Amino acid sequence: MKIPLRLLMVQDPGADTGLLERHLEEGGYDLVLQRVDSAEALRQALKQAWDLVISEYFLEHFSAHAALRILKESGNDLPFIVFTGSIAEETAVEIMREGAHDYVMKHNMTRLLPVIDRELREAGERSRRRQAEEALRASEKRFRSIFQNAVAGMAVLSLDGRFLQVNPALCQMLNYSESELLGLNALDITHPADLALTRRILHEGDKCQRQSADYEKRFIRRDGDTLWAHVSTTWLQDTDGRPTNAVVLITDITPHHQAKREIRQMAYFDNLTGLPNRQLFVDRCEKALNRARRNNSQVGVFIVDLDRFKGINETFSYAMGDYLLNTVSERLNACMRRGDHLARLGSDEFAVVSSGMESQEDFTILAQKILSALTTAFVLEGQAVYSSACIGIALFPMDGAEVEVLLKNAGAALNRAKEAGAGNYRYYSMEMNQMARERMAMEASLSRALEKGELRLYYQPQVDLASGAVVAMEALLRWDSPEFGSIPPTQFIPLAEQTGLIQPIGDWVLETAFSQAREWHRSGFGNLRMAVNISARQFKHADFVDRIDQVLQKSGIDPSLVELEVTESIVMERSEENLMTLTDLKSRGMKLAIDDFGTGYSMLSYLKYFPIDRLKIDRGFVSDISTDSDDAAITDAIIAMAHGLRVKVLAEGVETREQLDFLNQRCCQEGQGFFFSQPLTADQASDFLRNTNCRHRHTNHTV
Repeated sequence: MKIPLRLLMVQDPGADTGLLERHLEEGGYDLVLQRVDSAEALRQALKQAWDLVISEYFLEHFSAHAALRILKESGNDLPFIVFTGSIAEETAVEIMREGAHDYVMKHNMTRLLPVIDRELREAGERSRRRQAEEALRASEKRFRSIFQNAVAGMAVLSLDGRFLQVNPALCQMLNYSESELLGLNALDITHPADLALTRRILHEGDKCQRQSADYEKRFIRRDGDTLWAHVSTTWLQDTDGRPTNAVVLITDITPHHQAKREIRQMAYFDNLTGLPNRQLFVDRCEKALNRARRNNSQVGVFIVDLDRFKGINETFSYAMGDYLLNTVSERLNACMRRGDHLARLGSDEFAVVSSGMESQEDFTILAQKILSALTTAFVLEGQAVYSSACIGIALFPMDGAEVEVLLKNAGAALNRAKEAGAGNYRYYSMEMNQMARERMAMEASLSRALEKGELRLYYQPQVDLASGAVVAMEALLRWDSPEFGSIPPTQFIPLAEQTGLIQPIGDWVLETAFSQAREWHRSGFGNLRMAVNISARQFKHADFVDRIDQVLQKSGIDPSLVELEVTESIVMERSEENLMTLTDLKSRGMKLAIDDFGTGYSMLSYLKYFPIDRLKIDRGFVSDISTDSDDAAITDAIIAMAHGLRVKVLAEGVETREQLDFLNQRCCQEGQGFFFSQPLTADQASDFLRNTNCRHRHTNHTV
């Protein structure tokens, strides 16, 4: 559908405008065009409504300068664009200083449509701003008129705020009948945020500390809406000067506040993305710094600059560029934690202020999360477009004590990040850059750990507590790095998840564990389960179930002898996607377990929605069950409720005979921990199975 465009063209008679018309019509505009070539004709034409004025620079009896002056005199706020074959740069600058919005050279027609699109959009913004300001002025004028003519709510209150008398205007204003209001106290219909103010003013009037008060407050109407009101209260006194009651004038100023909010939106927020602009961002930074000074904590100021945005903007339309910026702002918002603030500083530049971080490492994690969020393709006009960003980071207090200093230093860090190439981040301080480089080095080392054979699988037995038979082995991942030493899973697994390395590492774990299980089955331990941990990021990958199928087929293992351990967060989400994935896995005959159960405070009742076979009670509860009554009660409740839901229970971290006795008394079916065995290599685990005569035990044991 074409866009209507009312165009006033200042041009000599007989001049060829066909090129201009064709270009605009091909650009999607439905033209209403009038040409003028003199001052009088232009003045007459400006009495009509137009969207845009385009003027030739050189005219026989007229000029673009004169046309611009007439446009200003008319009071019309219209975009004025100079259209010319050739003018010098200083001439173009001169007319732009006089008020022209832009100029387009005839030999560069590709600029015409983007310039018109931009100027029409900005003219619309100016118009909306004027309307908002006019609405505010009209609201204020209306408020003064109402107040001066006493067309306002009126009430007589007791000294403690009870309504003694009300007028119809107040009843209508608050949507209460007269009898309903007379049964209430003013505090009953005051907005919670204004209760303290109202109580203080009533108290000061009762104690003769003031005779009148003018203030603004919010009431809650009978229909639940909020009413902003200007309240004028005067206390009446008896002959001894003691207050008897209060006369209150209440004026509805809700439209006034709505108009003020619209003005504030335009002043403090970006029109395109709705994000805070630089002015509001600086204010929020100041507040974050003040809190940090009181709490002796750190604040991070990030500047995020998109890579290749100019090229994308030129390749596609400006509308697509706007769409990209909106999508970027949505992705950045999704990265924010509670207490973080995101803003748009300029064309393709965003800023973040982050506080409440527990360690400097957390700032690095946030930076990597932002970069990762922007690497996924953007779809523009049906085409996948890849972008990225660079980030500069400055930290309070080491990199500066004031907002502008931190912004400047973050900008300097951003320049260093750009020098390093797209998709990089840099800290302003050398110390933090060193920490970031160490993290990146560990990430790079982890990416090569598989091919270098640095990853190992260990196996820990899971035991049937009633018979003592080993019923399963859990595969446990370990990383022995020549560069960093032995790194615990709690450190490198989150890094693998954040960088996407969890997918190839997870595939390797599944293949290795399933292959080892198949070898044990062939050696005579035919009913031995193989338990494998699945990370949340791995579980939520789109082709996770397909990957499981491929590994099952490659290993030849019986799916009924596989148990996948998922995190408690999967159950807590209770999403359709998670349920579908678990159901798909269950349909293949595999067992499903929830690892470290109890640490996420999930509700056992959620388990009825998921096809779970086994709960693994977290070692944190098991370690003190013989000495801590709370842990004992929690463990007892988990076992009892799981039995009620027909879900089996395995206790992790069993290390003592007392713990084992407690679990046996509560009919916990299985256990795992150092009491039975520490994690073992594959060869050690094979010896353990043979030495405990698992072949005979498993022959008579039902998994």
